Amino acid sequence: MSKEMTFEQANNKLEEIVTKMEKGDVPLDELMKLYEEAYKLLNYCTTKLEECKGQIVDINERIDNMKSDASSLFED
Repeated sequence: MSKEMTFEQANNKLEEIVTKMEKGDVPLDELMKLYEEAYKLLNYCTTKLEECKGQIVDINERIDNMKSDASSLFED
């Protein structure tokens, strides 16, 4: 798996692998390779989502701080 892969590319590849595995006609050796690749892709996607979640939390905290600072300007 390339480090240059986007979340969307990794997610699409993961979906392709799952579809292929669900067909049930994959030889065991290939199935194990697909399973390992799927694990790596899932880990990559989960990590990216967690990073985005952290960024969203950070942005929301900054917005809340800005609101607090703005409302304190109008006190007194």
